[in-house]
Amino acid sequence: TVSYQNELYYYPAKYEPLGGSINQYSIMLRLGEQYLIRAEARAEQDMPNEALEDLNKVRTLHGNLDAYASGMNKEEVLDKVFEERQVEFIGEWGHRWLDLKRTGKADAVLSALKPQTWESTDVLWPINNSELQSNPKLEQNPGYND
Repeated sequence: TVSYQNELYYYPAKYEPLGGSINQYSIMLRLGEQYLIRAEARAEQDMPNEALEDLNKVRTLHGNLDAYASGMNKEEVLDKVFEERQVEFIGEWGHRWLDLKRTGKADAVLSALKPQTWESTDVLWPINNSELQSNPKLEQNPGYND
C-alpha cells in the first residue's frame, strides 16, 4: 500500500519480497512476451495473420484459450496484441504505462480513467532544474514551471 494525501492506495505486487532480501529468481523475458513482441512487429508490418499466429501461441501457453480467427485487419490485430499484453503483464510494474506511452494512447486512456486529475502533459516528467541550468539549450517539458 501507498499513502498519499491522507488516502491509502493499494497496488499489485507480484514479486514483492516478504523480508529484507529477494530469494527467488525473476524471469525477465518470458516466452509469451517474445511472442507478443513479434506479434506486434508483424502487425505493424501489415502481416496480420502471422501476428495472430503468435497471439494464438500465447493463448495456448495459458491453457489453450480460444484462438483468434484470421481475417482481422492491422488495427484489429494491434488491439488484440495490447489486450493480451494487459493480461500477460498484469501487476508487473511499467509494462502497461510504457505500452500506453510508446503507442501514444496514454492521454486517451488516462483522461477517461482520471478525468479530474489527468493532464495531457503528465506523460512527461519535469526535467531536473540542475539539468536545465547546466544546459541552456534544454527546455522544461510542457506543464511544468521552470
